[in-house]
Amino acid sequence: MSQIDFHILDNKDNSSLLVYACRVARKAYKNGYRVYIRVENEQDMQQLDTLLWTFSELDFIPHASIATECGQEAVIIGMIEHEGDSNMVLINISTKMASNYSHYSRVIELISNDPGCKSAGRDRYRKYKQMNEKLNNHLVSVN
Repeated sequence: MSQIDFHILDNKDNSSLLVYACRVARKAYKNGYRVYIRVENEQDMQQLDTLLWTFSELDFIPHASIATECGQEAVIIGMIEHEGDSNMVLINISTKMASNYSHYSRVIELISNDPGCKSAGRDRYRKYKQMNEKLNNHLVSVN
């Protein structure tokens, strides 16, 4: 059974959401997990790729997008479902729920304060609840 956490951000700015995703990915990577970050669109994928290089001067997080030739990078960014495993964390920025979420050791749903993102997040929350998943909520202040 996967641990499922909803991180609800107090900011609706998409760039804050992407920087927060980088922080979460860094933490998972430093704890020995591989990470798949599922994004909504090509623009988010490109911005996240750039941010993972630049958001911290002290950290290097090996990563690749699923659109490129992925090897053994610890962090993969993509727009499609990706086969997870017990040593992988899914960070979901997409409005879609991963049908294979139970393959991951942990699922982190990032929800911005944008009305559309909140609505899609509520739908995913209801779906998880209907499947009797235990959900954890975290209110996050990003400034």
